[in-house]
Amino acid sequence: MNTLKTTDQTPPANDAGVPPAPPEAPATSVRVAGREVFIRSGYVKVKLGGELPEGVEVWRDPGRPAGVGFAGRRAKPDWNYRFGSEEVFRTFVAKWVDGLRVRETAKAERRAAAAAPHGCRVGDVFRSCWGYEQTNVDFWQIVALRGRTQAVVRRIAAERVATAAMSGVCTPVPNRFLDEVRHPARVVRLVAAETPRFKVESYANAYRMTPTVEAGGLRTYEATDWSSYA
Repeated sequence: MNTLKTTDQTPPANDAGVPPAPPEAPATSVRVAGREVFIRSGYVKVKLGGELPEGVEVWRDPGRPAGVGFAGRRAKPDWNYRFGSEEVFRTFVAKWVDGLRVRETAKAERRAAAAAPHGCRVGDVFRSCWGYEQTNVDFWQIVALRGRTQAVVRRIAAERVATAAMSGVCTPVPNRFLDEVRHPARVVRLVAAETPRFKVESYANAYRMTPTVEAGGLRTYEATDWSSYA
């Protein structure tokens, strides 16, 4: 069972009657003004085990299963409840802290991925598939790189072959750029991943394609299925 220990917030006074300096706060703790408004008189701070995300605090009524929990740099509590039993209270706090840890880990992984080198180069081709009840396929090519995370991309043509009514396959044609007036170049943020990508629209991403054949500076790519109901 998870243990929740309360801590005495007032250190014992020395011979001169002056309380000693409080211990140095751990790196994950933050002091957020305004939280005291939500902490009821008589509540004591709960000592939580393990490494905690930033700003996590739990205060409770020592005589009954009621408490309040804070996280991050927020002054307002994540929760402020009275529970039916001590067991329910402890289980709730444990699950809440575990959830915060999971989200903190996910954030750290996203930050690391954003800072990682994307490995893309000028000439790389990306594919975007999107649509509702049909599959639209667009191809993009990197024409310039900007800094560590950005690239300039342009739409390129595709060779399309119908294989059935209103459906078929298409392959990108590198360096055959579409009309720049209708399809201007874009500056995009490359996301480093096993397959680098960038956002085309709010509803679609474009993913880097791996050439099936690369010889003499020419690249050949796999065919992609498309469909249309128009």
